[in-house]
Amino acid sequence: MRLIKMTGGLGNQMFIYAFYLRMKKRYPEVRIDLSDMVHYKVHYGYEMNRVFRLPHTEFCINQPLKKVVEFLFFKKIYERKQDPHSLRAFEKEYFWPLLYFKGFYQSERFFADMKEEVRKAFTFDLRNANEQSLRMMQRMDADANAVSLHVRRGDYLQPQHWATTGSVCGLPYYRNAIAEMNKRVARPAYYVFSDDMAWVKENLPLENAVYIDWNKGEESWQDMMLMSHCKHHIICNSTFSWWGAWLNPSADKIVLVPTRWFQHCDTPNIYPAGWTKVAID
Repeated sequence: MRLIKMTGGLGNQMFIYAFYLRMKKRYPEVRIDLSDMVHYKVHYGYEMNRVFRLPHTEFCINQPLKKVVEFLFFKKIYERKQDPHSLRAFEKEYFWPLLYFKGFYQSERFFADMKEEVRKAFTFDLRNANEQSLRMMQRMDADANAVSLHVRRGDYLQPQHWATTGSVCGLPYYRNAIAEMNKRVARPAYYVFSDDMAWVKENLPLENAVYIDWNKGEESWQDMMLMSHCKHHIICNSTFSWWGAWLNPSADKIVLVPTRWFQHCDTPNIYPAGWTKVAID
């Protein structure tokens, strides 16, 4: 039996689920473990079933019991301890039959050979979308110059996140990215997504902008859905906008990304081929 720990917000859940889909092709008995998600209050809980209408096939038991079972019976494979250039640790056969995988798998390399299956799995359930988002989606589909721009501040400004994550995509990065996009796209129309829209309006030089500010709380996933309907993208170091850009299937899309994902460590596999790095200072 192989279990994969589920954690994080929507973007991280999607990376873990994509890893699960690839693992399942080799080992049908693999399951996603939701035991810890029951007590995870940072975001909006487990969203794969609600947002994408994926089937309920997860493993979940009492959290204290799960910790005991994990400690006593499972061999743990930590992503952070593996060779970043090899998938062997995740694919090979192990002598011990009970395996527990922990990580975030924030790279296309974990599902590069089954991209279409992943895209199909991550089809947004439009029945749960609000009317305002559905109208905006139609507008974006008709706009040949639609550019999504994601500015994440909120939790990134908190002391525990600022040094490693929040300090990466500041005003210099966004100004550089906007200048680069303006060179590449004639008359871009910016569709802005942010948890600090007042800061965006005060600081970013956008001549033609639409501010998407109505998807709150458990409806936040609709921002990712709308991002994916834009033609080009300026993302920040957030898995939320990473997926918003990746789910755009166009081969001609321009995706501008920060040169660093974290301040404290390198992430050589985070960006797919063809995405363009922009200076953060």
